[in-house]
Amino acid sequence: MRRAAPCGGLAGILVLLVTGSAGAAEIKVLSAGAVRAIVTELAQAFEKETGHQVALAFGTVGVTRKRLADEPADVVIMTDVAIDESSAQRAVVAGSRRDIARTGMGVGVREGAPKPDISTPEAFKQTLLATRSLTYVDPAQGATSGIHFAVCCRSSASPTR
Repeated sequence: MRRAAPCGGLAGILVLLVTGSAGAAEIKVLSAGAVRAIVTELAQAFEKETGHQVALAFGTVGVTRKRLADEPADVVIMTDVAIDESSAQRAVVAGSRRDIARTGMGVGVREGAPKPDISTPEAFKQTLLATRSLTYVDPAQGATSGIHFAVCCRSSASPTR
């Protein structure tokens, strides 16, 4: 089984993977969905510049880890924790991790709705308790932001709700 190299600048990794190869290569990238837009854009530019094909597969970090366990990949883009754990399991080349980005979480509301007060933990808690509906990525699917949000909800939980 081919072990993956975590992304340390997608274009740089892709160049390293194909340096010296005679024909056009296909590079398989497994990536967390949080960086889908930029990874897709970089892969398209790389393909245009080099003639090499990039096969992209996106999912939550949990889904990406499961795919990596069963499928060989040339590059993997996940959270630092997931890469380190995959490295310990020998699914990722030890010592190859490069941190390339950070992602954040935000709150959005429907058009015309008032902006929620999330300025303090208590204000955030009250906003959660007052909301009529809430959408976030399923933590059971290994979604990092969903896991983080579920922890926030548990720590903000009210005994009456």
